[in-house]
Amino acid sequence: MAPSTRKNLELATKIEHMRLNIAPIVHVETGIPPVEFPSTMLQFFLLTEDQLDAMAHYYEQSTPGPNTYDYPQTMDWNKPFLSRPKEDQKAEEGCGFSDFERLRIKMRIFARFIGMSGAETPRWEYERQIEILKNRINKSIEAEERRVPMKCYQGPPTLH
Repeated sequence: MAPSTRKNLELATKIEHMRLNIAPIVHVETGIPPVEFPSTMLQFFLLTEDQLDAMAHYYEQSTPGPNTYDYPQTMDWNKPFLSRPKEDQKAEEGCGFSDFERLRIKMRIFARFIGMSGAETPRWEYERQIEILKNRINKSIEAEERRVPMKCYQGPPTLH
């Protein structure tokens, strides 16, 4: 153990945790893991959203296919809230997850897929989804109100 870690037991414990190996999940047909698959916990925590998306595609989890349900767990990656906003369309304020939130969610879903413990959906994620849905509904109502003129009673029709 290095001198700095002898003095800091928490750091030494964390470093040992980051060195833990992860057994790869192989593709059900090829028996080969994706090239992006992390071999250690450190590599797992350094995964990018592109890498997570590539592995979801590799395991047929982003677009359901014939092997989607052949794994012990599914990712359910095709949920609309997991998709990135299109380059030409900026997500309206409060109507989608931030890049960081989306990465955290995808990482948690992938962790559950490969059998890691503690990958249950946290309360903040449910609450944030509800907040996003409320914001989308409110924006939709506001847009509809701007589009359709106010309807109000004008009295009985007049005879000419």
